[in-house]
Amino acid sequence: MTSPDPEPGTPAAVVVRLAEVGRRHGDGAGAVHALKGVSLDVAAGELVAVMGPSGSGKSTLLNLAGGLDRPTSGDVEVEGVALAGLPAADLAALRRRNVGYVFQDLNLIPSLTAAENVMLPRELDGVRTARAREEARAALEEVGADDLADRFPEEMSGGQRQRVAIARALVGERRLLLADEPTGAVDTLVGDEILGILRGRAEAGAAVLVVTHEPRYAAWADRVVFLKDGRLVDSAAAGLVSAR
Repeated sequence: MTSPDPEPGTPAAVVVRLAEVGRRHGDGAGAVHALKGVSLDVAAGELVAVMGPSGSGKSTLLNLAGGLDRPTSGDVEVEGVALAGLPAADLAALRRRNVGYVFQDLNLIPSLTAAENVMLPRELDGVRTARAREEARAALEEVGADDLADRFPEEMSGGQRQRVAIARALVGERRLLLADEPTGAVDTLVGDEILGILRGRAEAGAAVLVVTHEPRYAAWADRVVFLKDGRLVDSAAAGLVSAR
């Protein structure tokens, strides 16, 4: 179920907000500052692409936005809830219910079938098995992977595993989708299909944040933000990316 469309002229609600967020690993002279004072809002109905060189902080940004890591400084809010003050159990529940994450290394569980991988977060959230399986099948169908439901990850190609990982991120009513190089294991045609799926979810009311190094895929976004050395250095409409 998606939220009602706002009245014309009404700004869309901010789903994820990062305010002056920093992330430091280690202390003293050997400290590594992965992010430095980054501020970013992503609203419902918006797809934002994150670009930048390797080591610029792109994956760190996604981890903080989804509550998988905590900032050293600054604040992160999801659906108006400040993540810093949440107990671990409440933070885990918020991630299961509100956030869908496509990991760069996919993180599929080898001993579970595609359908079981996709339905797992719903079952962990207390959804009955029959309903969770039905939702998983629908998500697999949405990404064109319904024929993979009973296969194990080792029985799939890299592109097929990628589709299953995306289905797991889509299942349920997640309002925030975070995708770290979701086209990394697929060819150009399938990559376009994947961005089309994420674009459709944004148009249905989700906030979508995608890390990519390909201008072709960034062009699907409403806007693109650029990171360099842990800082947000620029932002542009997606149509201007190819000129950079």
